[in-house]
Amino acid sequence: MQAEHMTVEQKVGQLLMIGYPTLDIPEEMEAWIKQKQIGNVILFSRNIGTPEETYQRVQKLQSWAYESGHPYPLLIGTDQENGVVSRLQKGATRFPGAMALGATGNLDQAKRIYQATGEELRAAGISVNFAPTVDVNNNADNPVIGVRSFGEAPEQVARFGEAAIQGLLASGVIPAIKHFPGHGDTSIDSHEAVPVLEHDRTRLDQVELVPFQCSIAAGVPMVMVGHISLPRMDESDSPATYSKEIVTGVLRESLGFDGVAITDCMEMAAIAGTIGVPEAAVRCVQAGIDLVLVSHTHEVQQKTYERLVAAIHSGELSDERLNEAVNRVLQLKKRFLSWEHCLGKTGPSFDRVQHADIARSALAQAITLVKNEHQLLPLQRSTQPLGVIFPGIANLTLAEDGQAASGDLVAPLRKYREVEYHMVSTLNPTEDEGEMVANVMSAMEQIVVFTYNAHIFRGQSLLVNRLVQQGKKVVAVALRNPYDLLVMPEVDAYLAVYDHTHQAIELVADILFGERKAAGHLPVSLFPSEKKQHGVG
Repeated sequence: MQAEHMTVEQKVGQLLMIGYPTLDIPEEMEAWIKQKQIGNVILFSRNIGTPEETYQRVQKLQSWAYESGHPYPLLIGTDQENGVVSRLQKGATRFPGAMALGATGNLDQAKRIYQATGEELRAAGISVNFAPTVDVNNNADNPVIGVRSFGEAPEQVARFGEAAIQGLLASGVIPAIKHFPGHGDTSIDSHEAVPVLEHDRTRLDQVELVPFQCSIAAGVPMVMVGHISLPRMDESDSPATYSKEIVTGVLRESLGFDGVAITDCMEMAAIAGTIGVPEAAVRCVQAGIDLVLVSHTHEVQQKTYERLVAAIHSGELSDERLNEAVNRVLQLKKRFLSWEHCLGKTGPSFDRVQHADIARSALAQAITLVKNEHQLLPLQRSTQPLGVIFPGIANLTLAEDGQAASGDLVAPLRKYREVEYHMVSTLNPTEDEGEMVANVMSAMEQIVVFTYNAHIFRGQSLLVNRLVQQGKKVVAVALRNPYDLLVMPEVDAYLAVYDHTHQAIELVADILFGERKAAGHLPVSLFPSEKKQHGVG
């Protein structure tokens, strides 16, 4: 079927991807799909159980689409970037995220991991993965990307992005790269406000656009456009999502992308807190967007649907632009989806043991020994207790899911040595708490401090530096972004892990006590003199 033979309501149904707030499918979703012909659904952790359970729910959504005459199955999307943004959790493999893969330098392994990710998504009935993230993270203060990026060198991000695309396509899942035209050099999270990228086209061509250009050349079928303002590219200061200069001018005409362009979630504050979702949705389609993502709120979705219908009837949205957008979505579905697969009683199976082995192997290759003064590592297996401090890990952005390490966090270390353990109450401990922890650790000669973005949450670095000033031998283990050494340069040893799962801590314990070598290489530079080595600056 072509857009030219569809009703206005059917066309709008293909323009929207919506979500819902509960694990069980609410009643209104049946009406959305059957009556309003909504053709695309996004799932979050709140909607996802085991892959088998999720497949059964998705199959119900697909059966409603089939029964009501949809020309093709629903696109079912989610954000399974791996690492800190992983919607599949229960019964799924916890694969390391992008920066950990960048630290391995192993493109073949990255491709295998994304293919395995796609196999688990298909087992859950999910056909679109909003990944990989091909933002070039060259700003240590970036609050939302960090370990979600493969690194700071545009060429490396491009190579790993292409490997990820190939892996997902090999599994039959649609990859959607993000966040065009690049969210890596911003200091604001678009969930909270509009980030501004103060770069001209020359700089964009050298850095931010490199991975997008390579991904498009590699045949990526979908691009997610971010709510990022580029005032030197569009004087109106419009977010890229509804900037015709960015979507049509750069993405379409300059980079030659003819696939489906989808917005980031329109309910982020960058949109919802400015001109509002319904009005922005119309402007997005006018600018060249094909699919508008409204993830959360039924009322906002309803108003957006009605506003798009009204814009078509009034002529604000031309038939040419509307049909172009709808036909792109339909062509994507025709290429990747079939009723036979989407209505099957069970989803395809996958090899859980093999996937777990791949995940562990990649994470083991990623962990990076950045500093080891006076050969403090490996630690000795003495009878003297080892001080261990953990931060109170929490989600840092609205993009994330709660995935802190569970169980006895120090059990892996206790295999090797007696431990004196303290968990800090928050990510940003007060000076009083820092003093209290230092007093608790006063008898310890050697202390392992696990940090979590201490370069942003300076209470952690104040605590570490207090211990160093007291003459302690300190090993800092960065569990998230690798930039923490910048604010604690005097520590004796420093490991970058890019991951905070229990499995990561087990591998760290093996490295600390010499049972395993740290094999990773920093995918970002920590000091300005290093940047040219990474292709930036």
